[in-house]
Amino acid sequence: MVKILIVEDDPVDIDLLRYELRKNEFEYEHTLVQSKAEYEAALTNFKPDIILSDYNLPSFDAQKAFWIKQRLHPDIPFIIVSGAIGEENAVELIKNGVTDYVPKDKLFTIVPKINRALQESRDRREKLEIKRRMVKERARYQQMLGKATVQGQEKERAEIGKELHDNINQILSVIRMYVSMQLEGEDDGSPALLQQSLCLIDSCISEIRKISQVLIPPSFKEDGLIAALDTLIERIRIVKPFTINFKYQELGEKEIEENQQLTLYRIVQEQLNNIIKHAGATKVDIELNETDERIYLQITDDGHGFDPHTKSAGVGINNMLSRVRLHDGDLRIISGHGDGCTLKVSLPKVHQTV
Repeated sequence: MVKILIVEDDPVDIDLLRYELRKNEFEYEHTLVQSKAEYEAALTNFKPDIILSDYNLPSFDAQKAFWIKQRLHPDIPFIIVSGAIGEENAVELIKNGVTDYVPKDKLFTIVPKINRALQESRDRREKLEIKRRMVKERARYQQMLGKATVQGQEKERAEIGKELHDNINQILSVIRMYVSMQLEGEDDGSPALLQQSLCLIDSCISEIRKISQVLIPPSFKEDGLIAALDTLIERIRIVKPFTINFKYQELGEKEIEENQQLTLYRIVQEQLNNIIKHAGATKVDIELNETDERIYLQITDDGHGFDPHTKSAGVGINNMLSRVRLHDGDLRIISGHGDGCTLKVSLPKVHQTV
């Protein structure tokens, strides 16, 4: 049922308008007003879906009615029904925001114009609602992204702290003990202790280098993504936790935006770390290729697997997901208990700016 607010003072014109609506079997309810006070009250209390207004009333006119409507309810369609304003004035009113104009000698056009105005109003509301939902979703995503970023930073800090405490701090404590023994004359074999201290210092340097290699991103401009991944994979192969097969298409790396290369590198690094810690895998396959429009990365292991629908995403997965979404990409995880895990990443290609 359409709610129509009619602004009109001529009984004959009111009857003609009602007749035209009935003739077209248009379902509606209406309120009739003739003054500014009645009009403002109807806007608030009746809450019309559309307004049909004569151009001139003794104490009121359509232009005033339109601007009051714009101030209070700008989304309500406003159609002028008049025989006095002429086509040129009607066109000017429409340019200023009035929805439409119906001459009183052509009332047969009123129902199609009402229907069109109502449909356009519904379309505008739907677009505004979609936009509102998009803004809300974007805000929610930014909040999730910020949370994942903080979690990722805290995870990295915790891992660095653990490495410093469990490895480097312990080695330095032993070196300090050896040096103290020599300074205090508690040991006669000073050369041997010095040699052991030097070996331990070398171990500290090696551990610090490992931590630095994890934290400092490779220089993609000099070596490229493939070379950086080869180096990362070789470091893992040294300790042989599993077999790694790396298949790749020769990428146009000099053309791919450096932040995208870093994202792909960090995802491989993060997923290999996840596999080492949790998967119990014996084999890992890494595939990297591209088309003219997208870059594709796939990492598959033959480990324990898990149900991604029941297991909540950890910090590592959230961190990877956040990186992918920053580039408007897609990340999918295919896994099941005893079926290993496949991580699929797709990024729209962004070219380097020169």
